Amino acid sequence: MSLYTKIADSILEKIKSGEWVPGHMMPSEKELCAQFKVSRPTVRAALSTLVNQGYVVRVKGKGSFVSRPKVMEDTTIFIESFSKEMRARGMEIKTEVLEQRVIPSDEDVAEHLGLHPGDEVFKLSRLRYVKDSFDKGPIVYNITYIPTQYIFLQKEDFEQESLTSIFKRNHLQRRHLKKNISAVLITSRLARILGVEDGSLGILIHSVSFLEDREQVVEYTLSYYPSDRNTFILHMSV
Repeated sequence: MSLYTKIADSILEKIKSGEWVPGHMMPSEKELCAQFKVSRPTVRAALSTLVNQGYVVRVKGKGSFVSRPKVMEDTTIFIESFSKEMRARGMEIKTEVLEQRVIPSDEDVAEHLGLHPGDEVFKLSRLRYVKDSFDKGPIVYNITYIPTQYIFLQKEDFEQESLTSIFKRNHLQRRHLKKNISAVLITSRLARILGVEDGSLGILIHSVSFLEDREQVVEYTLSYYPSDRNTFILHMSV
């Protein structure tokens, strides 16, 4: 077990035992470093793990707080290639790559990938269309961030091959996936990219993918879906 995982487990124990209740302001990163005798990157990785799991929320300029419990369904979702899923529905997908380069990470990206703000990441931006329906506009805009240890992926052709198949070909099997789904207003530049009216309703899905051990984050993706071009159906066994 990695050091930051042990720290995350120690903090989680305080939360689950009720010692730290929802809304409790947690010790600062500096204080946690002193308490566990570790470096700040290790503490940040531990906090990022808890943020990704929904136990902790960070407020810019104020600190980290124990999050309030949310009511949600616990479901199992198989991780499939977007293109593969669409083909199963009888639709062939075409991809247009808008951006494929290395950039410094901002606070949000760094937090989800367990990095320092400013650390380099591989950014991949793609528009996905239904084949022969380009005039209707893209059905999703994906913005993906990948840690630099997988920087070799920037040489791949993402217009000809899906991210999932490229991962598999490079022996990177995503086994665990966390998704956060919310309704958003699509405005300004994003509206122009998607070809919708400013202020249109959309669905935003944040997803974080992990390798087998559930510790190593391999991908953080923001997916914007125009609501007038997409319908989501959730199948569950009861």
